[in-house]
Amino acid sequence: MKSKIYKFLSCLFLAVVLFSCKDSFLETKPIAKGSEESFYTNMAAANMATTVCYSNFCMEILWDLSIMMTLGSIASDEAEAGAGGKNDVLEFQHVDELLHTPSEANVFEWPFGYLYRTIGYCNTAIEEIPKISKVTDPNFDAAIIHERLGEVHFLRALNYFTLTQIFGGVPLVDHLLGPTEYKKGRDDISKIYDLIKSDLWIAISSLPEKSGQGSEIGRASKGAAKSLLSKVYLYESSYAKYYPNDEQNRFVNMQQHWDSAAYWAEQVINSAEYKLVGSEGERFKTWRGPNTNGYAWIFMVAGNNSDESVFEIQNVQDGKNWFDTRGTALIRWCAPRKVSVADSVKSPNGIDFGWGWWCPTDFLVNSYENGDPRYTATVFEPWDTIECMVSSDKGVKFRRPNYKELFSGTGLHRNSKKYQCSYSEYWLHSLSWQDGPVDVKLIRYADVVLFAAEANLELNNQAKALQYINMVRKRARNCGITGIPADLTAVTHDDIVHERLVELACEGHRFFDLVRWNLANQYLNHYLADGSKVDFVPGKHEFFPIPEKEVALSGYKLVQYQGW
Repeated sequence: MKSKIYKFLSCLFLAVVLFSCKDSFLETKPIAKGSEESFYTNMAAANMATTVCYSNFCMEILWDLSIMMTLGSIASDEAEAGAGGKNDVLEFQHVDELLHTPSEANVFEWPFGYLYRTIGYCNTAIEEIPKISKVTDPNFDAAIIHERLGEVHFLRALNYFTLTQIFGGVPLVDHLLGPTEYKKGRDDISKIYDLIKSDLWIAISSLPEKSGQGSEIGRASKGAAKSLLSKVYLYESSYAKYYPNDEQNRFVNMQQHWDSAAYWAEQVINSAEYKLVGSEGERFKTWRGPNTNGYAWIFMVAGNNSDESVFEIQNVQDGKNWFDTRGTALIRWCAPRKVSVADSVKSPNGIDFGWGWWCPTDFLVNSYENGDPRYTATVFEPWDTIECMVSSDKGVKFRRPNYKELFSGTGLHRNSKKYQCSYSEYWLHSLSWQDGPVDVKLIRYADVVLFAAEANLELNNQAKALQYINMVRKRARNCGITGIPADLTAVTHDDIVHERLVELACEGHRFFDLVRWNLANQYLNHYLADGSKVDFVPGKHEFFPIPEKEVALSGYKLVQYQGW
C-alpha cells in the first residue's frame, strides 16, 4: 500500500482465485484446502485479503452509476435520467418513471450481486486473517492485523447498509457458508442492522483516526465508522417513527435511537478531524479560475481526500486502460451529451461529448434560494461552459453545451455540474473514459453535521439542531458573495428536508431520504419534464425489487415485497 488504496489487478485476480462465484452471489467454488491454508500465513496475505474487500468500489457500473446516480438520485425528484431520451438504456428510464420491474437486466443485478460479492470477501477475511500469527510469520504485527480486521468489518457494514437501503430485508450471510446454506430467504432489516452495529463497534475500536493514517490515504477510519453508525441509527429511528404500522412488517423491531444517532455524529464533529471546506471563505486556484469556492472545490480533482472527506472511493489514473475496474465515470455520466460547434449548419444538435445522464429537475432548481452558491456548483445551465477538445477546435477550448437533442427527447435543458475536471486532468492520464480522476464522496462531513442537526431536532434540542444546520448554511454563504443562505432562527423538519436536498443534491441521497421519512408519496408523485406522470405506490416503491434471477436461484425462498 502506498498513497492510496489501489485496486490492483493482482488483487482482483486473487479475489477470483480465492472467492470465485457461480451464478448466485451465495454460491462459491471450493478451492484446495492446502492452498487456502498456505496462503493465510503472513502479513502480506492479510494486506491482500483486506485490499480485495475494497476492490468492487471501483466497478464503475456499481457505486457511481447504479447506486448513486440511478437508484439514489434519478429515482427521486431531484434529477431525471436524460441522456439520449426515453429509449436510451431503458432500465434507467424505467427507474426514473418508477416503472421498473424485477427483471431489469442490470440496474438491480449489479448492486445486489457486487455488494454480496464484497460481503463474501469480507467474511473470508474475517475468518482467515486471524489465523496469521507469530508462528506463521516472524514479521507478524498484531496491531496491523487488528486494524485490517477493523477495516473489513467497516466494509461489510457499509455494503450491508447499502443493500438494505436499496432492497430492504436481505439474506444475512455473516460467515463462510456450508453446503446446505446457500439458499436463503430475507432477514428483517433490524437483524441486518444488529450485524452492522456489531461490525461498526469493532471498527471503531480497531481503526485509527483519519489524521493517524499517515500515507495510507483512503482506508476506512474511526471517523468513517462513527459516521456510518450515526447514519444507521438515524435510518432505524426514521423507520420506527414514520412506519409504525407497516402492513408488511418490513420495519419490525425497529426502535427510535435519536440519542445514539446524535451521539455518534457529535463524536465525529468534536474530533476536530474534519471541516466544512470554505466555511471561512477560502478560495482555491483551479482550472475553473483562481477563486474557486470551497464547496465547488471539494468535488474537483484537487478536492480528493480533502478535510471534508470522511470516506470516499479512491480512483486510480495510471494510463493502463483498465476500463471499468480502476475508477469511476461520474464525470462522463453527467457531462453534457453534446457541445456546440462553430458551424451549427453541419451539426445542428452539436457534437458528442459526455453521456448526458443525471439532469437536475425544475424542482431541484427552484429549491435553491436566489444567490445560494451551491446552485451554480451543482447545476450545469445552457450558458455554462466546459473545457473540452474536439477536432474542429485544434486544441483545448471552453464550449457551451448543446441541449437541442436532449430537450427534444426529454424536455430537459441542463446537466449536473458537481463532477467536472479539465481536459488535461482527465485525458493526459487516462486511456478510457471510465478512468475518471474525481473520487466518489460516499460520506461527507456536511452529511454528518446534518445527521446531528436532524437527530437533535427529534430530541427537542432546538439549540443544537440550529447550531448544526447553520454550520452548513454558513459554509454555503461564505462560498458566495450574496449573503445567501442566511442563518435560520429556528429549525423544523421541513428545514432538514430542504437543507439535505440543496446541500447533498446529485450525491445519491435523495430517494433514500424521502423513503426513510415516509415522504416519498408526497414528493415522488410528480411529472417529468416531458409531461410523463410518475406514480409512487406506497407499500411497493419504498424498496427496489430483488433481481428475478436471484429469486429463482434461491429456490424461491427470497420473496418479493408486495407489489412486485
